[in-house]
Parts: sequence; C-alpha cells; structure tokens
Amino acid sequence: MTEQPDLDDQIAARAEPLPEERAVEDGGEDRVAGAEQILGESGERIADAAAGNAPGDAADEHRSSADTVEP
Repeated sequence: MTEQPDLDDQIAARAEPLPEERAVEDGGEDRVAGAEQILGESGERIADAAAGNAPGDAADEHRSSADTVEP
C-alpha cells in the first residue's frame, strides 16, 4: 500500500493555483484556507460514504426532486 501524503503537503499542493485559476485570480485569495476547506469537506464526504451515511455520488444528494421524478 502506498503511503498517504501528509495533510500539510496536500494543502500546499492544492493551494498552488492551476494555470486557469491563476489567469482569473484577483490577488486577494487565501489559497491555503481554501485548500484546507476543500480537503476537510472532501475528507468528511469520504468518511460519510465509507460509513454508509451518505451517497457515494454527491450528485444524488444535491439533485432537485424535479430532476428525479418520473414523468
């Protein structure tokens, strides 16, 4: 099994903007805080899905009833 990267390493890697993000940034972004939030929410979704408390596909969770009702 491969070793998981340290959370600080993951945050640093996610905080580095992609070229398309860099093209539209305004300079006021707190990329580290954004990366921490993204990774925290992702970890929560994974834990909930693994525990069977949430769907593995978040689209099921956020789909409006009009999208899921048979005509």
